[in-house]
Amino acid sequence: MSKNVSQFMIEKVKQFNFFKTLCSFFPIIVWLPKYNLKKLKGDLIAGLTVGIMVIPQSIAFANLAGLPVQYGLYTSLTPGLIYCIFGTSKDANVGATATMSLFTHNINTTKSPIGASLLAFWCGIILTAVGIFKLGFVTKFVPFTIISAFVSAASITIAISQFPNLLGIKGAPTTSFPILDYLRQKIKLTNKYDVTLGIICIVYLAFFMWLSKRKLNNSPKRFALVRKLCNKFIWVVCLARLILVCFFSAIVVYIFFKNGKTQQFTLAGNLTKGMPKCQSPFATAQLGKNITMSTSQFTRDFGISILVLSMIQFIEQYSITKGFGRKFNYKVSARQELIALGMCNIAGSFYGGWPVAGSFSRSAVNSMSGAQTPLAGAFSFIVVIIALELLTPALSYIPKSALAAMIIMAVITMVETRVLKSIWKLSKWDLFPFFTTFWLCFYNLEYGILAGTGISLIYVIAREAFPKYCVNKDKQNNSITILLKTNLSYPGSETLNRKIHSIVRKNDGIKNICLDLSNTSYLDFSVLKAFETLQNELSELSIKLCFIGVTKESLRKQLEFAGLTCELKEQIELQQNKQEEGVYRRPTVTQPVLLCQDTIPPKEEENHEMTQSTEVFTLPSIITVDNIHFKDQ
Repeated sequence: MSKNVSQFMIEKVKQFNFFKTLCSFFPIIVWLPKYNLKKLKGDLIAGLTVGIMVIPQSIAFANLAGLPVQYGLYTSLTPGLIYCIFGTSKDANVGATATMSLFTHNINTTKSPIGASLLAFWCGIILTAVGIFKLGFVTKFVPFTIISAFVSAASITIAISQFPNLLGIKGAPTTSFPILDYLRQKIKLTNKYDVTLGIICIVYLAFFMWLSKRKLNNSPKRFALVRKLCNKFIWVVCLARLILVCFFSAIVVYIFFKNGKTQQFTLAGNLTKGMPKCQSPFATAQLGKNITMSTSQFTRDFGISILVLSMIQFIEQYSITKGFGRKFNYKVSARQELIALGMCNIAGSFYGGWPVAGSFSRSAVNSMSGAQTPLAGAFSFIVVIIALELLTPALSYIPKSALAAMIIMAVITMVETRVLKSIWKLSKWDLFPFFTTFWLCFYNLEYGILAGTGISLIYVIAREAFPKYCVNKDKQNNSITILLKTNLSYPGSETLNRKIHSIVRKNDGIKNICLDLSNTSYLDFSVLKAFETLQNELSELSIKLCFIGVTKESLRKQLEFAGLTCELKEQIELQQNKQEEGVYRRPTVTQPVLLCQDTIPPKEEENHEMTQSTEVFTLPSIITVDNIHFKDQ
């Protein structure tokens, strides 16, 4: 035994390729030697364009996360640089997103910057570990319906959370329904300056969102150049709509300040100038005059939310990278994306960042702007540095109502409305986990996801408890053949056994029962034990149990190792005639049959008529989608 193990280890060592392993962890080693000026031009334009988007979004998301404004820029500082080293997608842009900001606001109840950084650190550790140990398949247990319900509920929650800032009402709660009740009671305290500026910003953003989908295509050919320039101008203006909102709203506030009117608008707050200092996320947080909170206390307060948040981070990230990979025909490594996202969160946690993930809106702009490699994120990093060093005095004049307008318009397109119609047509049962997740997310995002996923898993297990099969009765030979249409797992083995006993009771004189395993690729331990019990029970009734269609050698060995003595007898072939739905025709004899314990004597004549009887159990299928896209964040 030890000799075999040592030989195995020696072979693995010989197969180990250090450089290949290094390249898998650091993809930059693969593409950097092929870098040229053409790629540099594309990355530079894309990086600067996305960097301009990052500044207003980061400030708005800091407001959503309940943290000081400068921490939004801190969060967007390092991810682009780190993803450039570890990432595998040329189009993805990692940084602050609306969903991650909302999660941070809900999980980090103390609203401490250190708590937010610690949350990012633990998420980074989990994501990196999952990537190294190849455990990313866990996210496949969250079906599309749950993700869709979560995104819709989170979007509405984010929008509702910005109503107080839009109206200029202070002291509002942090959850959806209490916010609405509070606004109903305090509606008379609405700040007319804030709400007027906020509505103007919403109308402006809505107009440019509409304009971005329009192009000038009907002009004569002689004006082709003019048409092209106009389309380009419209694209640039629509792309810069967020920075323009910040610019014009800041000018309005500045004019008021110059005229001595400093109390009319609610401002986002002063931004600390300069780069953030490297600080450990494990530092003790000072929450009040005599109140502190340690790392262990923060971690206990986060609880299982860390795992849920990590899962959502990866789902967002991989859906974006996989989508762009398919569009532009390049491969994306799920494992490496986990590691890259984990490293982005770990690095960001030392510079005041909260949890980050891929942003669909910025990734789309990054792609349209001509990004060639992940290096485009590094140029966005430079733009954020410039903003921190030079633009903080101007950014301090941005009002909260303008930021609220930007957030509301960003998340309103994320609400999934068409999916309900599709679910209703395809699988009405899936509406139950959808609405369970949707409504619970208004109470607690993590509970909504866990409850919806739990219901979906119970549904899957319930389907396994009622396996699909077809029954054929051959009265002339007193035998019954049962074709299993899918793999049989332990929840369904008892159902099958009960059905076989029911058939035996209803049909006197049965001598043989054949289980057709031609569609079965594996059997677990519980199923094998159930077969053993069934064999013993049928033997007492003088009925032989046999397995046919066992084409896999491993499956045959499983049956033998389980104590089901099998012997090869006549050559029988399973020629399955064209079946109508729910009808199984007994195959003709030409291939081996595996017989348990006693054997069935070979039949002298096989060309006889058979009585057919079929029972098939079906349940509606769960909707599955490989590539999930988040419309805008």
